[in-house]
Amino acid sequence: MTAHHDKQHTPSPRERATTMLAAITALAAGTYIACGDGFTWDPYAYTIAWLLLICALAATIPQTDTLIDTITRAARRMARIPRSVHHAHRALAGHRHATGRMTRGVATPAARTK
Repeated sequence: MTAHHDKQHTPSPRERATTMLAAITALAAGTYIACGDGFTWDPYAYTIAWLLLICALAATIPQTDTLIDTITRAARRMARIPRSVHHAHRALAGHRHATGRMTRGVATPAARTK
């Protein structure tokens, strides 16, 4: 292999969005087909669902690495959210206590009159 092929391709946001849209479309069409008697009720919608499934899978399968990478990134971001919230909460709590300590002090007659 040449050095050009050794580099890992980083998917662009457009590629990520297209892959996710195709995967969601494939899931929706597959669910519609799997959930029952679609051909009896509306043969046109059933046919369209099959066509959508085929097209979505044709777009998704070659981009499986992009799909897995995007899902992994999203999961990592979601895992960081509680940690960020926790840090923000601790920072606010620390700020509140620091402010409380600064405003408390020795009571003076001037402070009591306010």
